[in-house]
Amino acid sequence: MVGKDDFTAEQWQQLVNAPRMASIYIALASPSGPLGVVKEALALPRLVLAAVNTAGGDPLVDAVAADFKEQVEKRQMATPELSRDYETLKVQCLDACRDVAALLADWPAPEAESFKRWVYQAALNSAEAAKEGGFLGIGGVRVSEAETAALKDIAQALALEV
Repeated sequence: MVGKDDFTAEQWQQLVNAPRMASIYIALASPSGPLGVVKEALALPRLVLAAVNTAGGDPLVDAVAADFKEQVEKRQMATPELSRDYETLKVQCLDACRDVAALLADWPAPEAESFKRWVYQAALNSAEAAKEGGFLGIGGVRVSEAETAALKDIAQALALEV
């Protein structure tokens, strides 16, 4: 069973930051106005809290989710330095996903696959959090074409087939 003790502090923080970085990439793909950005930003904590509260889940996901929750509650979130440049930030987000895939490449397939799917789900939840297009919330689509393309980018960066 893979857990926190199997990683260095830096590697562990990479795992903790991965779902957030994937969600940021989605938000950058198709900004959906102030309300949409808030909805997309709130999707990640809901996913993490759901993982924390799910009994019998994947041990690595549960451990990372619990650590994420603890960091948020203590307001001690170790956030990587993020670029203010839009394109550079997008690269940072995908690099974070690639780094996690590389980090987990030598770990048992079930745990690695489960964790990468969890990170992807964080991105998908963010994409589905707000409608794109339409007018005053009427019409639009749940996941835009740009977000769909971004989800493919994330899956590729995670070396994950979806």
